Amino acid sequence: MNHVTPFIPDRFHHAAQHYLSGRPAYSPALIRRVAQHVGLDGSQRLLDLGCGPGQLSLAFASWVAHAVAVDPEPAMLDIAAQLGAGIAPNIEYRQGSSYDLGPAFGAFHLAVIGRAFHWMDRSDTLARLATLLTPRGAVALFNTSHLDDPLRPWAREYRELLDSYADTDPARAQRKSAEWESHLDVLARSAFAALERVSVIEYRRVSAAQLKARPLSMSSLSRERLGERLDALLADIDALVAAHAEADGCLIERIESTATIAARADA
Repeated sequence: MNHVTPFIPDRFHHAAQHYLSGRPAYSPALIRRVAQHVGLDGSQRLLDLGCGPGQLSLAFASWVAHAVAVDPEPAMLDIAAQLGAGIAPNIEYRQGSSYDLGPAFGAFHLAVIGRAFHWMDRSDTLARLATLLTPRGAVALFNTSHLDDPLRPWAREYRELLDSYADTDPARAQRKSAEWESHLDVLARSAFAALERVSVIEYRRVSAAQLKARPLSMSSLSRERLGERLDALLADIDALVAAHAEADGCLIERIESTATIAARADA
């Protein structure tokens, strides 16, 4: 069953300012591999749906002729436009959501969605994209994961700490339930049923400031949800960093950047 998370346009209003510093960046090597895999040659159009602060549209800007970056949150679009100003004039920023997709958007060769697919009516979004993507076009879902590392136990402790504060969020509980259908199953029922996955694993340095910005970038850990508990969470993160950081105050985390590429079976 395709469960749908209620659409709340301003869900990330307060998270926007923390997103770029808090969320791990997508690996440039992954961007290159996806661009080559789907045959981007500088002549096509790209749709960045649920673009947030615009990392994906900016990363693909040099691979396409034109990109349209769409998000319901004006604060996210402001950051995205500032990020791309002067370096990616071929990106157009539009306020909107997956529910606004239609013929007026024109045709695209690639639709990219980063950490946002679960907020959409996934079946409806894919049906709309099927009318906009060219016959050999594709959908690419991007994500980053923080891999447990036996040599660096702090990573598991950090994840479990965030989980302990986020466990009362209804939208998160829905995604964690046994009834939640995976993205892969939703894709397999759509026009884009030919699935491949590409990933890149990297070791990165991360600061205490970035680790504290990460929960602030999440709707499940916002001040609006946690109230004074957010201060306790940030203090717990400071204590964890103090216990595990290197001499410069940073830690090493193992990040996997992943793209699930979905194309039409007959392509």
